[in-house]
Amino acid sequence: MQGISTILLSCLLSLPFLVQLRPYFPNIKQMSQSMLEESMNKNIGYNYGDQINIGFSDFELIQAKNREVELQQKYDLTAIVLHWKRSDSTKIVVDYLLHSNLFKEIIIWNNNPQINLEKSLFQNYNHSLESIRIINSKENLKDEAKYRACVEAKTMACFYVDDDWDASSYLKSLVADFRADPYVLHSATDPYTFYTNLMWTYFDSEIDLHSGFSWIGCGSIFLREYAQRHLQYLQMHLKNNSNLMHFSDVFFSIWLNDIPSQFNMNIRHLPASNAGVSFSSMSSFLNNQYQSSILAIRILEHNLRYNQSKDVNHLEFSRRQNRRFSNYIKSSGDKDEFIFFTNILPMDIERIPFSISKDFERGTRNNLPKGTNVSFFLSHTTLNAVDNDPKTCWRPGRNVHRGEFFAIDFLYIRTNLSFSITVAHGQELQNSLDLNLSFDGVWWIAYRSFNGITIRNQNLTSNIQQYKIVFNATEFNTGFHSFRYIAFNSSKLSPCGEFQVCDVQTMAHTTHTPLQ
Repeated sequence: MQGISTILLSCLLSLPFLVQLRPYFPNIKQMSQSMLEESMNKNIGYNYGDQINIGFSDFELIQAKNREVELQQKYDLTAIVLHWKRSDSTKIVVDYLLHSNLFKEIIIWNNNPQINLEKSLFQNYNHSLESIRIINSKENLKDEAKYRACVEAKTMACFYVDDDWDASSYLKSLVADFRADPYVLHSATDPYTFYTNLMWTYFDSEIDLHSGFSWIGCGSIFLREYAQRHLQYLQMHLKNNSNLMHFSDVFFSIWLNDIPSQFNMNIRHLPASNAGVSFSSMSSFLNNQYQSSILAIRILEHNLRYNQSKDVNHLEFSRRQNRRFSNYIKSSGDKDEFIFFTNILPMDIERIPFSISKDFERGTRNNLPKGTNVSFFLSHTTLNAVDNDPKTCWRPGRNVHRGEFFAIDFLYIRTNLSFSITVAHGQELQNSLDLNLSFDGVWWIAYRSFNGITIRNQNLTSNIQQYKIVFNATEFNTGFHSFRYIAFNSSKLSPCGEFQVCDVQTMAHTTHTPLQ
């Protein structure tokens, strides 16, 4: 009997160690997103006092940092810029791309055959021009040119931005977000277009349809192989509609058959972006765009249905999603130091029924959002949590459900970081949340201590009560000083109230590894 007790005691004592090593067991599958959220639900809230809580080991920290370096090296980026007549705007774009030091190469594709673009245009800037490559096209290929330029890249992935948009304020965040989930199209857009793109999604589990739309001109990152495949698709499926080749952006995200990861941002036009006649000012633009939107989903739906019984390895369009994360709303902080995100969408996109016979116009301008739902979203978007104004708050507009969360991605692993979150939801709701930390957004550990956490009342007016929660990772328990992600998860069956996050601020950190 004593021997059995000894064995049981040994097993119990070894459990925390086994849990810590679980990611390194070869026979245990990587945690899926649903498993992640279930795991986060089971963790105990950070308000439960000082309990035995095993953090990340030094070995795990070293492994995670090495993985970050591997991803940076594997997914070096080439920046793609199209030039037509807005040379001044192109110069501004190239300047901030060079200044960012995030790109191995910058390819400028000149779509104007009447101009021979040369590097001398950019000599006034205090940057080396060795990374710039100019391709002067013999014809104006419009949208198709950006994919041809990406195919010319020497890297595995491409960043693209139109020459009339300023993506500098969220560039680092977009790059970090891509490297965390590289098999998905990453893009940025304004809140109204973000909401519209949620409506322009298509799901049909019978044929593995799970597609969504995104414009890519305000800043986007995608794999070079996706550009190569897209050019092949254009030749295969638009050979009888050559006039729609110039609208290849409309087809690109739909034909990837995966929901894009989109930033919800305040996007900015460049000051010199009004020069020249825009592509969208053509008389046939809206009609061709309408035709392209319908044709894109029809071609995808037809091929997925036709190939349903064929060998997966010989399918034209991908049937499998390779994404690591679920669908989130994301907004980058105003200093491009972190990403605030949540899994609470304004609509359940996977439950919107789709039938090609009656919903073929879903992704057109005939289906634009209007009414109180979109108005509420625009007034209480995630941007309100990162706009440096505690008087504006992100609100989903309803009570929290179990498994829902808000979180922060600090772009790379930070050590001894200090930051604050200002909330306007009740203290009872905040106290019910679980605090979870992660290196990669997949494996999470609960932090179950008050150490390093201070909560202060912050009343802006007599009618609004807020709480400013200050986190000082220097004072966190051993094993929790370093992390990249922090999440606040609702694990209760009946949580009370609605999330209201009004401000997120980084304050200091002692270890800095710049994003490259």
